[in-house]
Amino acid sequence: MKQLLLIFFSVFLFFSCNQNQDRESVFIDPTQCLSNEWDNDWLKTHEYDEYPATESGRLKIFTDYYEALGVKIYDAYSEWVYDAVCAACSCPTGERYFCTVSEDDVAFLLNAGFSLN
Repeated sequence: MKQLLLIFFSVFLFFSCNQNQDRESVFIDPTQCLSNEWDNDWLKTHEYDEYPATESGRLKIFTDYYEALGVKIYDAYSEWVYDAVCAACSCPTGERYFCTVSEDDVAFLLNAGFSLN
């Protein structure tokens, strides 16, 4: 009986310690002028709504978009990483979105312009 409990406990510890091994951290720098895929999608479905001015509102639009595409996002946050940016629509906003995702989704996100963190 002791051996069975020891095996069970060992297996439990192994799986509980390895929970994060199937996760990867990635990031993307959004561009200005609401030119990102998630912005365009939001604008199509919220025709007369004002786009959120808060970091948390913009991040929610971002995470909702990718989760609707089937990406499993475990954690997401934004950080301002540039002190100055150009005003062109192709330039970054200065905000960077970081997220922890399933390892299965990494290739899709890298093809969508994300980078490994």
